[in-house]
Amino acid sequence: MKIMERIVLIAVIVFGSVAEALSQRDAQFTHYRRAMGYYNPAVAGLNNYLNVAAGYRLQWLGWSNAPKTLFAMADMPFKLQKRTHGLGVAVTKDTESSVYSTLSGGLQYAFLQKIGKGELRIGVQLGLISLTVDGTKIILPVDSIGGEGASDPAIPTAANDAKKFDAHLGIYYSTDKWYVGAAAKHLFRPEIDDDNLYTYFEREYNFLFGYNIQTNNPLLQLQPSVFVKTNFNTYTIDLTTCAVYGKKYSAGMSWRTNESASILLGATFGKIDGGYAYDFPLTAIRKGTSGSHELFLKYKLQLNKPKTKKSKHKSVRLL
Repeated sequence: MKIMERIVLIAVIVFGSVAEALSQRDAQFTHYRRAMGYYNPAVAGLNNYLNVAAGYRLQWLGWSNAPKTLFAMADMPFKLQKRTHGLGVAVTKDTESSVYSTLSGGLQYAFLQKIGKGELRIGVQLGLISLTVDGTKIILPVDSIGGEGASDPAIPTAANDAKKFDAHLGIYYSTDKWYVGAAAKHLFRPEIDDDNLYTYFEREYNFLFGYNIQTNNPLLQLQPSVFVKTNFNTYTIDLTTCAVYGKKYSAGMSWRTNESASILLGATFGKIDGGYAYDFPLTAIRKGTSGSHELFLKYKLQLNKPKTKKSKHKSVRLL
């Protein structure tokens, strides 16, 4: 209970501020565990590997100018003064349409502390976020004021690009059997006010809980998890269950509130880990799309290889 009390206390300190009402803008991933570096900087350097990962999501296949998201990151642990830390870098390109796109990236650092049977991590990401609005591709409807081709002073007519400082903060606690995490993105609500372009990025919060269940079959493990994204005005909940066989192959299903049902597949071959997800829409939007596709690839390079004991033999001449 003392461990949970500490985690709750830290969560209250980190996420105690009240979020203002605004729809969520950050990208979403069905493979959120593989993309956790996008949501929570505390997972930087989570294992004893140099990890290089990339993910691509194509939303609502069949739509013209459908949203597309490209995510890439690299992370690794390092030791300083006999203590292990995490270091990472993350970059995301989120193309909402031919008009709007967001590019963000930053450096991640995670501080580690052993607590009980697990490890508590506190992480921060510092970087930039850039919003691009291409006003040349905006077409006003015929029945707008002035008719087709008319101008509106509130709508930019040229390509606008603006950059602002951005920061994320997160915590993550894990044991061999379960893990829990929480993070806040866009801590300082970066505001963009450039010529005809004005917007801001609301703070967004996410909460993760998962469990590793070992079955009677020593090769089979079940991994249920819950992932919540919210700004305390709107929210999205992902309920996921995956089965992992031999620590190499995985398959599962996920359900996202009022949005979609998904299948998830994954496989590990040596240093390469891959994952695919397909989302089938459950709302009326399915009339115009066959669904969403998602692909992840990760390369893992072990940093500290276990030392092998070599047998010492004397020369036969000395026997």
